[in-house]
Amino acid sequence: MKEDILNDLVVVKRSGQRVSFNALKIAIAIKNAFDQIAIANSEKKVNYIYNEVLQYIRDNYKGRKTINVEDIQDIIETKLKENNFEEIYKTFNEYRLRRAISRKAFNLKHQHKFTKAIERIANESSENHYINSFPNDILLNFGKTISCEYAKNYILDSKIVRAHEEGSIYIHNLDYFWLGKISSTNIIINDNLLKDFPNNFIASLLSLKNEIDGEIAINKLDSLLKPVILKEFKKLLKKHIKMYLKITGIIEYINIKKINETIEKITTLNMDEKIFKEFILNKNIENIFIEAIDDSKEQVELFIQNGIRDILIILNNNYHENKKYSISLCTGSSFEELLINNKYIEELENLNYLENITTIIKIKKDNNVELMKRVYNLVLNKKNIAFAFCESAVNKDKKELVEYFGDGKRIFDNLNGEFRGSTGRMIISTISINMARLGIINENKKIEDFYKNYTEVLNLSKNGLVSIFEIIGDKTKKNYREIFKDNIIDDGKLEYNQTIRKVIKRGVLNLELAGLKECVLSLTAEEKLQKKLLKDIICFAKNKCEEFSKETKLNFIVGETSKFRPLKKLIELDKVIYGVKYNITDKKNYERIDSMFRFKKDINDDLIQMGEYQKHLSGGNLLKIKLNKNIKIKNIIEILELCKKSNIGFVKFVIGEEVEL
Repeated sequence: MKEDILNDLVVVKRSGQRVSFNALKIAIAIKNAFDQIAIANSEKKVNYIYNEVLQYIRDNYKGRKTINVEDIQDIIETKLKENNFEEIYKTFNEYRLRRAISRKAFNLKHQHKFTKAIERIANESSENHYINSFPNDILLNFGKTISCEYAKNYILDSKIVRAHEEGSIYIHNLDYFWLGKISSTNIIINDNLLKDFPNNFIASLLSLKNEIDGEIAINKLDSLLKPVILKEFKKLLKKHIKMYLKITGIIEYINIKKINETIEKITTLNMDEKIFKEFILNKNIENIFIEAIDDSKEQVELFIQNGIRDILIILNNNYHENKKYSISLCTGSSFEELLINNKYIEELENLNYLENITTIIKIKKDNNVELMKRVYNLVLNKKNIAFAFCESAVNKDKKELVEYFGDGKRIFDNLNGEFRGSTGRMIISTISINMARLGIINENKKIEDFYKNYTEVLNLSKNGLVSIFEIIGDKTKKNYREIFKDNIIDDGKLEYNQTIRKVIKRGVLNLELAGLKECVLSLTAEEKLQKKLLKDIICFAKNKCEEFSKETKLNFIVGETSKFRPLKKLIELDKVIYGVKYNITDKKNYERIDSMFRFKKDINDDLIQMGEYQKHLSGGNLLKIKLNKNIKIKNIIEILELCKKSNIGFVKFVIGEEVEL
């Protein structure tokens, strides 16, 4: 039967309003009923019922111009009963009855819809969905549900909400954005955070999680902590010299004030007793200074190691829903920075896998060889390590180096200002576009049709991100306790009652492409064409982002979706609507583009290709290379060298099973 029978059909709603027939709403309604009950291979069964309903409508409504929404629901119930899904039928029928009661109780459409959130909470609670959860976790889930439904019904445009619910797009921070929470942020570590190290540092990073719904990046930890250990060393050295001179009874004969003035001039821990030569009158006094210096160095090493251990353990075990942090290292080459890097690596060697903290190692010309050997061993031992290449053309300009988040996302370009860089900037919000679906619906069609649909979804997503920016931007500094305390560029210029839009405008609005691999597989069967088409699709989005940035005076970037949750959610909806398609929807989640490459025999060509993709993905891309269990350090070094030559910006290695993001 011709598809245009459904295309021409008009649905008459209960209010009398007439709208175009939308088959996706039927699929989602059936899926929602199945989701209430755990059934194996539910997507296949939902897809079967969905197609049965559509076929019934095609067979029985040809020649008719309209169909009532109640009739559609009757047909769904009939097909559920005919196929012996009695429990699902009962669930769907009870849902209809509750909706009817709700419509009578609430005159306004939004009020009626909002009761769905309350019902969902009650149902999940009564069905013991949270039986093993902590009270605060249950409360958080309740709040998320209310917040999400409120945003959908009262805040966002209905077109954007419908696209999200139907699976054309995925709004990442839908649960929280209207509350003012922003997404992943490269925070500025100011002097206040480093006072009373590490206690205030840790407390502030945990508190920031209340206002940041995403990853917190702590950039250049070795450089940040260099002044901290110098300060601690000077304090310890003053204490030890005074104490040892007092014990030996010669303190009265030496000018302590002048010694302290000499200590204040120290610029490195890599020093010896010779700086005190004017105070050394004999061998005994020389030994006192030597012992004081050695003891101070030993204690400052213990101080920094204990501090790093506390940071890693407490941040990794924090109680927030979104627990992720990333820490970048190996940015400096001074004695102190090398000490910090070594102590950090030592703690990683002693700790188990840190699921919530990604350590990002900067690869540059002057990396310490011995330190890097220890880093490579961490990779072999399956620790959470990533690499960023300082010399890569995509990672630097004349002044700044880019910083990455643990999932390969990045903030660097600033199309509406002179400043480029990462620290002090944020991802304000992210919307993923379901590229796999665009590929499916344009299979065997002209490429012009694909780009027409692609442009429409890009424009819709742009409008959604601008709306979210406006909502967050209207918040004032007084709405926040932590984040605007010199942790964001120029936030000190904000008055207490002033809106934050001027400050967060330096951040980025992230358009992510989900299911790129499956998209090109649907559009062409030829492997070489797939890889070329993939680059064209990415470049098209990048060019659109540049247009959006000029039009809106906001920073739009394009990246690839790497988070497991949206990739799983989108494929589940597509399975329901389009069925299980070989190599497209026959998996638990859509895959990243790095899965198109084996990184084995043709690793050089594969990396060059991935380097091209990363070059155009201004918002970043997660490249993971799977390694054999018997891999050696020399093999890791060889691959990193190839990455460097191929202009790769960011890479992670996986040994064994991959951890879902």
